[in-house]
Amino acid sequence: GVEKELRRHFKNTKVFIIVHNLDSERTMRSSTGKAVKAGSFLEDFCALMIKKRKTIIVNRDLTGFCRKHHLSPPLRNVRGVLGATMRYDGKIYGTVILENVTLSKAFKKDDESVIDVLAQRLAAEVAHERLGQENQRLKQEIEHTCLTDALTNIPNRRFCDLVLDMEFRKAKGYTRQLSLAMITPDNYRNIKAKHGKAVGDALLVHVASTLKKNVRDTDFVARYRGEDFLILLPEAVNEAAVNAAERVRNAVEHTPFAVKGSGRKKVTISIGIATYPSSAETLAALLEQTEKALRRAKQAGQNQVVAL
Repeated sequence: GVEKELRRHFKNTKVFIIVHNLDSERTMRSSTGKAVKAGSFLEDFCALMIKKRKTIIVNRDLTGFCRKHHLSPPLRNVRGVLGATMRYDGKIYGTVILENVTLSKAFKKDDESVIDVLAQRLAAEVAHERLGQENQRLKQEIEHTCLTDALTNIPNRRFCDLVLDMEFRKAKGYTRQLSLAMITPDNYRNIKAKHGKAVGDALLVHVASTLKKNVRDTDFVARYRGEDFLILLPEAVNEAAVNAAERVRNAVEHTPFAVKGSGRKKVTISIGIATYPSSAETLAALLEQTEKALRRAKQAGQNQVVAL
């Protein structure tokens, strides 16, 4: 879409959107799908823009410009070049280069703002995509790392912290909402004391399994600490998070838990919810508000959802 918009705005112009591959900052691929050749004008011009970290316009004497900056000359009859770096959150994800082959002084000073805005939008999209890819990679490696809780077979605190940080940065960078729900089984310690550690462990496994079955595919469930669980609800406003939590609470309440020698027992949970940015503006404060909401839910009689 950006490429089409650039071609509409800049007539008789070739557009190159060049993105750095994840495996190497020196390996680049253009919007045509082809890798940028080493030692080519495009690669050298990209390197120059990345070094200077600014938009560059060359409207005349491109040959002299290439000689001055030790760049490989273009193989085509290029009259003017306009290039901008794709910058986001202090990182450069690639470059956007326009080549005009018909006009001298084809690019004006005002054109810098046009290409710069579009380049930054592209950078944000690439950054978002890479965060998603990294998130997926981490999820796929759970079974091969120490990031899974051995008892409940869901992500543990360490993995939860990684995803929390990633999702919070994504929400902050894209001005999106993020809700957290902290959950604890009601009367867990009394149940464990009465029936033993094995029953207490089985209860945690039961709750974890029920949570996993009753959240969206995009939500993230983890054992946060002890008997506490955490659900991340990306892009969920406070009201949507409350509805999701009520669905989970109801599912646990209506899924009896079998206690050896005592039959099937009713289990309930208490849930506290907080949402970025309405509840808190930092990750630490968001977690603190979520825990505060959970305490209120337990103090108010348990088996309920409280949102701040």
